Amino acid sequence: MRQSLAITEIGPERCCNKCGDWWPDDAEFFFMDKGKTRQPCKACYYQLPSVIAKRERRLAAREPAHDQ
Repeated sequence: MRQSLAITEIGPERCCNKCGDWWPDDAEFFFMDKGKTRQPCKACYYQLPSVIAKRERRLAAREPAHDQ
């Protein structure tokens, strides 16, 4: 099993389990739950098909209906 947390000169970094990139282990790059970071990173999370579909449903609900 690959280690997903490393201590570097800039502080702790976490490896995203989806893209494999290393990011600082903080709320800027990962969502937090009960004080701990959650996988995947925010960039990968926003690319998940379920998240994209949810965003599109919200945008569609905001648009006014066009009567023809």
